[in-house]
Amino acid sequence: MFCVECGAEGPVYEGLCANCFRKRHPIVAPVEFVDVPRCQSCGSYRLRSGWTKADRDLVIPQLLREAMPPLAPYERLSFTHVAREEDANNLSVRVKAAGRFQELTAVQDFQVRIRIKPSYCDACQKQRGRYYEGILQVRGEDRELAPREVRAARTFVAARIDRSEDPEAFVSRIEEVHGGLDFYVSTNALAKGLARDLAGAFGGTVTASPKLFGQRQGREVYRVTALVRLPAFQKGDVVRHKGAVAEVTSVRPFVVLRDLATGESRRFKPKDVRGANRIDAERFEAQLARLDSGELVAIHPQTAEERPLRPASKRPAARAVVVWTSEAAYLSNLPPEGSKD
Repeated sequence: MFCVECGAEGPVYEGLCANCFRKRHPIVAPVEFVDVPRCQSCGSYRLRSGWTKADRDLVIPQLLREAMPPLAPYERLSFTHVAREEDANNLSVRVKAAGRFQELTAVQDFQVRIRIKPSYCDACQKQRGRYYEGILQVRGEDRELAPREVRAARTFVAARIDRSEDPEAFVSRIEEVHGGLDFYVSTNALAKGLARDLAGAFGGTVTASPKLFGQRQGREVYRVTALVRLPAFQKGDVVRHKGAVAEVTSVRPFVVLRDLATGESRRFKPKDVRGANRIDAERFEAQLARLDSGELVAIHPQTAEERPLRPASKRPAARAVVVWTSEAAYLSNLPPEGSKD
């Protein structure tokens, strides 16, 4: 077949050879510039579909597709680009648009400027205004949170927010209150989800209580307070439970108590150890010695005071980690004071 434009013989597309078809039919109508809002707080870009935290090189092709749809008769369109920063808010972009019609592929080169407009995304605007819907409260069971638990809760919540795929997920503020922490978060669902995850990771129980806040478009609006109550005991605590002295070796998903006199470990639901009482104790590495009477004792590293060692070991090492109480010293399965603040 022959091209009706130049007379060349070969495949034709709507009567034109490939070269004449490309000359007559541009792939897109190039624009001089494309404006895109970028959040000054989180770095998100605003597309027609909404705000996105995608990398700039992934955002640019989407911006180009939104600004320059394919012209007829091209059916498919793709962009490649090379961007050069002119300044903080302007990019000079060399674009290559590739279009396809039937079996023909065409390429069009052009230059475009992308102008970045400093702005704030919806979530950051709300966060700057200290907006919140839900409250996550973290407390201890009949005790204050230890500094280690406060740090761990803060880190845990921050990591969950960073990994969230919800662009509306944020913490507007954190308050350290008597006995624990309060996180003011963007949605009720986020408060309940964080509470569930926190309790699963650290042990404890979750309760949620809604409170009527007002009305929006004729519908009642509630704010939910999700309370995570961590177990009464921490790993490393020494307690008296049903007459036995035990050390807490785990608090999730069950509370595990190791009887210091027998070495036996048992696990309990948190509610089943509420009657246990914490006792004063130290945990450290101590020198062991056998008296003339044959009794094995532990020696306090600072005071040189001696305590009978329980349970007695037939072949003791020269040193061991012990739990030191007013009554005796017990062999411990935990590191010296490393698991507690």
